[in-house]
Amino acid sequence: MYSRFNALPNYDLEEIKGSTVAVVGLGATGSVIAENLARHGIKLVLIDRDYLEMNDLYSSNLYDKEQCEKALPKAKAAESKLSSITKVEAHVTDLAEDNKQILDSDLIMDGTDNIETRYLIGEYSKDNCVPWIYTSALGERGFSMFIEEKCFKCLFDRIRPKDSCESNGIMREISSIAGSKSSLKAVKYLSGVEVKEKLEIIPEMDAYDVGECTCEGLELKTSQVCGENKFQVHGNRKPSSFSGEEIVSNEYLRRIRIEGSQVTIFNSGRAIIEAESLERAEELYEKSSDI
Repeated sequence: MYSRFNALPNYDLEEIKGSTVAVVGLGATGSVIAENLARHGIKLVLIDRDYLEMNDLYSSNLYDKEQCEKALPKAKAAESKLSSITKVEAHVTDLAEDNKQILDSDLIMDGTDNIETRYLIGEYSKDNCVPWIYTSALGERGFSMFIEEKCFKCLFDRIRPKDSCESNGIMREISSIAGSKSSLKAVKYLSGVEVKEKLEIIPEMDAYDVGECTCEGLELKTSQVCGENKFQVHGNRKPSSFSGEEIVSNEYLRRIRIEGSQVTIFNSGRAIIEAESLERAEELYEKSSDI
C-alpha cells in the first residue's frame, strides 16, 4: 500500500504510522486533511461539532448525498469513511475550555471556520507544547502555517480578512490545495523533517514571517460562521428545552424552525441560527424557550 511513498527519501513511514493527529473541523479543508493523513496510516482524532448539509457535497469529496440528507455529524460521517484505512476516534462536540484534553496528540490540524476555536487550539498548543497547523480558505485564497513557537492571535490580528465566506464564498480547489499543503507539512513534521513557521498564501505560495508578540486571553461570544446568514450562539441550554417546529433530530443535535428561521442546537447548548443579524440570532436563542 505504501510502496510509492516508501520510495521517497527523508520520510520515516513507521514513525508516521505510529503518530496520532487531532483534526479539528471537517469541512472544506479539514476533510481533505483527514483523508490525506488517514492514507498515511496515521491514527486520527476527529473533532467536529457540526452536521452535514447539502452544500458539503460541493466542498468535500469525503461525504455522500445520503449522509447529508440525514444531517449526520461530520465527525461520524468521516469516521465511517476513514475507519477502514486507519484507526479513527470521533468526537461530536464543540471544542471548549473544559474539554480541550481531547486534543491530546502529536500534532493538531486546524480545519475550522471560526476564530474562537483556533484561539483555543493555540492556547492548548502553548500550554502542552504540542504544535499545530493553521489552515483556512476564503474566496480564491488559502492560508497554511505550521505553528510551534509563534502566537496565532498575533498572526490573525495582522491578516484578519475584511470579507467573509458568506460574501466571498470558497473555491473548492483552493480549499483542497490549502488542506493538501497543510497535510504535507504534517507528514514532514512527523517524519522529523524541518517545517518553518511561516505563513504561506495560496495560490501565490509566498511565505511570510509573522514576527513575535504577547497573546491575550479569549472570550467566547456570538459570531458569524460560514453559511448564508448563520450565527453561532454560545449557551448552556439543552436541545430538549427549545420549542419550535421540529425538522430533524438525532443523538447529536436538534434542528427546529422558529418564526421562519432554522435553529440547530447541539448537546453542549451551542446553537447555529439562521438570522438577518447577530442580535436577531441571540433573540431567537432566548425566545425559543417562551414559545
